[in-house]
Amino acid sequence: MKLFYKIVTLIWCFSNSAIGQEQLKTLVATSGWKQINTLPLFETKSETSPAVVSKKNAENDNVPKPEKRAKKANTEKNPSPQVAKAEVKTEENPTSLPAEPATDITPAKENISSKKSSKKQKNRDSKELASTETKQPTQPVKNENVVLPKKKAPEPKVNNIVTENTLAFQAVEGVKTELQAPTAVETMYFTKQNRYTNKEKAYFVRKGSFDPITKQPKGLVEDYYSDTNKPKFKGQYERYNNDDEARNNKYDGRCEFYEEDGAKSIRIYSKGRLEAEFQFNKEGQQIAEAMYLFDGKRKNFKEFIFDNNGKQIGSLIGGYDSDLGQEKALRQIFQNNKLRSSVEYIAGCPNHQGDFMTENDHKYKAVFQDFVCNPEYSKLWKFSNSSYFTTTHSRDNQQYTIRSTPGQQGQVGFLHTPITHDFYKKNFEIEAIFELSNARPMSEVGIVWQYTDPKTYAYFKVNTKNKTFEINDITDNTPDNLMIGVKPQLPEQTSTSLKLTLKKVADNEFIYLVNDQALPFAKVKFPQFEKESKTWNIGFYFKAYAPNESLTLKYLEIKLL
Repeated sequence: MKLFYKIVTLIWCFSNSAIGQEQLKTLVATSGWKQINTLPLFETKSETSPAVVSKKNAENDNVPKPEKRAKKANTEKNPSPQVAKAEVKTEENPTSLPAEPATDITPAKENISSKKSSKKQKNRDSKELASTETKQPTQPVKNENVVLPKKKAPEPKVNNIVTENTLAFQAVEGVKTELQAPTAVETMYFTKQNRYTNKEKAYFVRKGSFDPITKQPKGLVEDYYSDTNKPKFKGQYERYNNDDEARNNKYDGRCEFYEEDGAKSIRIYSKGRLEAEFQFNKEGQQIAEAMYLFDGKRKNFKEFIFDNNGKQIGSLIGGYDSDLGQEKALRQIFQNNKLRSSVEYIAGCPNHQGDFMTENDHKYKAVFQDFVCNPEYSKLWKFSNSSYFTTTHSRDNQQYTIRSTPGQQGQVGFLHTPITHDFYKKNFEIEAIFELSNARPMSEVGIVWQYTDPKTYAYFKVNTKNKTFEINDITDNTPDNLMIGVKPQLPEQTSTSLKLTLKKVADNEFIYLVNDQALPFAKVKFPQFEKESKTWNIGFYFKAYAPNESLTLKYLEIKLL
């Protein structure tokens, strides 16, 4: 009897041990290694395909449940080929991970097929096994090494647009990519004041691609003059506003600006800041170039000077001087490959003196007024009796226009500057150029020197109305008698331009010229001056006899020979 119980006990233990081992092998083989999408943020519930749903259901069906353990006992004794293959790999290398299957659905399909083929056999075996057991089956032992699949958390909905290979991306919160159709080229019409208009009234036409929402241009923008279809602008914008283009628009990269006559300027911008500029005239000759500092000042620049025939004869080269806090440059003129003049410029204005050379290659210094800048802002030039006149300065035309005001008549004006030179021992020349008005010209003009005040000075003047001249000095409003015995008749003049010249060529020998014509006599006594006098106030002289008479001052030069 004892032998019988021992045999039954051994059979029962062996049965339970075999069932546990086969259960573990079946769980490992059927579960396999599943590929898990590491980017759940890029998935949505609506995008789950039916194939994936069937895969998940198949996986859930393959997980062994406690109440079906008895039914699978005989099936696990004869595992499918896939299960046997998994057992061999596990025994050969129990520590290595199994190879990733080609697809996620294939193992599930094979297990489902195996389950259907052995369904009837499971039912028969379960009945036989139930009749042979003498005890109720124990609760299944939990294997701590087996990780059961967790329920998937709800997936957040996102608007990210990604490619098919979502595993190549990582989820980035807040990033949204929208694909838009390319914008077409638009054509707009503007007046000369940069206001919108129609095609018939347009001064220029603008073509470019613009963002439909922000109205900002994308890429190259081109402007053309309506009448000639010649380019007006080519470039890109950093900031764009058609309502006030001159003040609000900023450019970026290389931009080309064209005048109607073909002259152009090429400017290089960096995010709205001007870095470099190159200017060309209508013949295509480069006339200037400049590099700019961050604050807009010209770091260095060069301007080219041409004669009336288009031949380059000089240059203006300079840059920003941090010590002066202003631009400083040197203007040089050449003729026949020889330096003819060299003048220093401060803040864009000449300092009114420089080095020059005559046609005979004789070097000398000179003081001049060319009206590049307004003389009223100069510390060296003074306008006496200015209250009787109004003035207008033109930098482009390099001229200074004077007009008499209503009130007292016969007022005299002076524009002069101090000159230091040994006038008694050394030679000198004074040259003044005027432009007479065609309407109501100021008829009495001339040169003044040794100016002390409006009542004491020396002068050489002409009266274009009376066609006379006078050389004299005046002290306390009393003229001298230097013209006794001299016929003051002017040579015939037909031009509105008038040039007066005074030359000292030797000791107390002077020559007077009108438009380069010597006056009709050999010599005129020069006004007396002290031998020790070294500083003279020299300049323009003009007198008005009626209101609204005008005169234009063009040039004054004092050559210190």
